[in-house]
Amino acid sequence: MTTATAPTNVVPTREWVRTWAPYLVLVGGVIVLQWSFGSGGVFPARGDSVLESPIDDAGAWLRSNRLSHPVFTSFFTPISSFVSAVISGIGNLLLWLPWFVVVAIAFLIPARVRMWRAGTVAAGALLYTGLIGLWDETMRTLALMSAAVLLAVVIGLPLGMWAALRPRVELAMRPVLDAMQTIPAFVYFLPLFMVFGIGNVPAAVATVIYSLPPVVRLTTLGIKRVSPQAVEASKMYGATTPQTLFKVQLPMAVPTIITGLSQTIMMALGIVVLATLVGAEGLGSPVLQSLNQRRTGRGIAAGLAIVAVAMVLDRVWRSFAVRDPSQRVTRRAGLLTIAGLLGGVVIGRALGSVEFPTVWDWSLFDPIDDAVVWARDNLRWLTRPFSDFIVVRLYLPARDFLTETLAWPVVVFVAGWGCWRVKGPALATFTVGAMLTIGLIGMWELSIDTLVQVIIATILAVIVAVPLGIWVGRNRRMEAVVGPMLDALQTIPSLVYIIPAVILFTVGVVPGIIATVLYAMVPGVRITALGIREVPEESVEASRTFGATPRQTLLGVRIPLAAPTIMAGVNQVIMLALAMVIISGLVGGGALGFETVRALKRSLFGWGFEVGLALVLIAMILDRFTEAVAQRMQPPSATA
Repeated sequence: MTTATAPTNVVPTREWVRTWAPYLVLVGGVIVLQWSFGSGGVFPARGDSVLESPIDDAGAWLRSNRLSHPVFTSFFTPISSFVSAVISGIGNLLLWLPWFVVVAIAFLIPARVRMWRAGTVAAGALLYTGLIGLWDETMRTLALMSAAVLLAVVIGLPLGMWAALRPRVELAMRPVLDAMQTIPAFVYFLPLFMVFGIGNVPAAVATVIYSLPPVVRLTTLGIKRVSPQAVEASKMYGATTPQTLFKVQLPMAVPTIITGLSQTIMMALGIVVLATLVGAEGLGSPVLQSLNQRRTGRGIAAGLAIVAVAMVLDRVWRSFAVRDPSQRVTRRAGLLTIAGLLGGVVIGRALGSVEFPTVWDWSLFDPIDDAVVWARDNLRWLTRPFSDFIVVRLYLPARDFLTETLAWPVVVFVAGWGCWRVKGPALATFTVGAMLTIGLIGMWELSIDTLVQVIIATILAVIVAVPLGIWVGRNRRMEAVVGPMLDALQTIPSLVYIIPAVILFTVGVVPGIIATVLYAMVPGVRITALGIREVPEESVEASRTFGATPRQTLLGVRIPLAAPTIMAGVNQVIMLALAMVIISGLVGGGALGFETVRALKRSLFGWGFEVGLALVLIAMILDRFTEAVAQRMQPPSATA
């Protein structure tokens, strides 16, 4: 009896087609489009005036009707007046109080719950700002940030509670919160400048918008994490839903909510310097002044003063998370403390000891300037080749290849193909539509320039962050050494460490890339270390059981299993790199960052809107693409 056998070449042929067909489509599409459109060529900006002209007209209308139109007099003007009154009230109060009373309050608020170390740190931070002669500027910044954080709490807490109780509300809020965190903070400045004018108000509102998501998200998370048994017990005793929320869930969620406020403070810190561009008062002006004068030491002095403000707010807010009554001081001690503060106010005002006495000024940091100048003059053998490598070998070839060698349809096609392979038609359609929009509004070359700078900075940051994160994740002692340095890089305003980069490398794209790497590498290190630590010990032990060396275990087990988490860290690196675009524009990086600054300074509303739209679309493309890559890296058990 004979049996028929199927042709042996059918299955391999189908597998070959399934494997290689997408790549044949890619190569064929590139060849056809490049041959059809030729090398380079300007993207036909058909919609350039479609957005710019109407928005310029709207900006002109806003300028002429800001004081008279009912939309302003009945809505925006009251909001502006309220926010301005809050900021001015806090600032005037802080400057009216004797300086030593303000320092005492910064110590006593954490100390009332026996957080002595936190109180000492807060008081010491304020003393530092006074000793270097930046007391008044610090009080202005403290008022601005206090008002912004307070408004974020007032708005964010109810939204977070609502989302925790209503899953549909949380689902609807999620894309909005994602967009608020994805959009670079400075993009908010121009529309707010159009509505509220210059000053502290647009800076405060932009800070609230940018820093609101952590409060909402962590309020929702904290309430959801409350023990179901506690909620059920409350309901068994007859409590209504509001009573359960305010007497059980919300108090138990306070630590998580305070963590959200801490993140809000850190995010607000990054806007302080940029807020100077829209007329905000405070420590941003000394930082920008130090950049213009190229005084590294004074920039560090002012930057540390901004950090001091963040430390004070963080310690004060964290003290409100303490719920243990045994840690609180007695009522009698509290009354005596208040009486002492009132006495200090009376004595200080009577003796005229209100302003901080002159001890030093920020010229105390001038020796740092001498050190940077010495490095500039004596390290040219290192800085010049590095600068040439970044510009000549990386930046210019990549920019020219994407704008002059490749036809623009090829770039769009390849990006859409890559997104299709990673996520599917939805992401590909969005990416192609976003890139076409960027081109049609006349932002193609500027956007490619910005994208190249962001990608170069991201690659360099990842080259540093991932190996360092792996080392930190495997070595607790290394974490103790690196941790404070990462905290400093994340806390000090990014404009501060761009000053020495400008002095060492002169203006151009290189200082912006260096500052971006220093600023954006921090989450890459932290998240990579977290991913390495979270690899299941069972997998590591199984690898060792089969005789794998530590190196083989690292490369074959730890890194592959941590890859999704590492990719999430890369996503955060990209987002922070985009946040540095305007800083790069300030020091000669050009592209969209410079155009943003120019639009703000010259009130080019239409042009600024198009620049902001291009930045938002770039951010959304990169964010969604890297998230999709991270999802594909998930092991089958994690995605099941």
